Amino acid sequence: MWPMSKQYIQPREVSDYYAVVSKSWVKDWGPRPFKTIDAWLLESGFKDLVKSKWNNYEVQGNKMSRLKDKLKLLKGDLKEWNMCVFGNLEESKRRIVMEIEKLDVRDAECDLLEDENLRRLELLSQRKVVEKKLESLNRQKARSTWLKHGDSNSKFYHSMIRWRKLRNEVKGVEIDNQWCEEPESVRKEAKRVFEQRFMATIDHGVRLGHVDFKYLPEAVSLKMVNAFSELEVKAAIWLCEGSKSPGPDGFNFNFIKSNWETLKEEIMEVVYAFEEYGSFPKGCNASFIALIPKVMISSDRYL
Repeated sequence: MWPMSKQYIQPREVSDYYAVVSKSWVKDWGPRPFKTIDAWLLESGFKDLVKSKWNNYEVQGNKMSRLKDKLKLLKGDLKEWNMCVFGNLEESKRRIVMEIEKLDVRDAECDLLEDENLRRLELLSQRKVVEKKLESLNRQKARSTWLKHGDSNSKFYHSMIRWRKLRNEVKGVEIDNQWCEEPESVRKEAKRVFEQRFMATIDHGVRLGHVDFKYLPEAVSLKMVNAFSELEVKAAIWLCEGSKSPGPDGFNFNFIKSNWETLKEEIMEVVYAFEEYGSFPKGCNASFIALIPKVMISSDRYL
């Protein structure tokens, strides 16, 4: 009835009932970070799209900044493609089912023509593809890698998605003993807390003195500083779980694995540049701090 609202259960105390408070939840928490969707990889022509866009980007700067800038440009193109081409999967499924139902009604009244039968077969195939994409999307939302194929239609599966969304939602913070849910105040308080937590401390000048460290043989030491090969980098990437994202750019390992032939040249250039200089240019290793509530207080609110 009120989709943009939240309900809170208050303490019962001496009453026979719990009071339920409904609050409006039309709040702007700012832009959402970009995330690649595994269902994109199931779309016909997606890899060709990425390859075409990637090879047409012309950027300036050092090797690391070029990779960062190309990924930034690719994010913008993928967002536009997602809205204009990939579209809403639920809406696509609804349109396909409606057209199939119309053909079924016509088939019950009279025999379908040959082109109509072919169209019905095509729609059934499209529905199967869309359902597979929806299953992939729901599995990615649930973040439950132990769920097997075929479990996506279960009540438990969808309850896991809802539970995770509610569990990870930061409803507000306590500021000066007052509960606050305003986005601007929450952002400022989060910034203050983390600035205080990570503030540089005074250097106490710790000295190791005459500690006798163990050391590796020269042959092993030389082997450890050898340049990384493409096979080593690829093996390291393939050992990573596919839905994990290595950084705030939002491109997960499934995307990198699927488009490795397109991206590998720039990725290897970054690896070689880091080996040579031993540092990242400013902005290339930025990260987001995600506030995930872990402690529930007595009033059914999370901190």
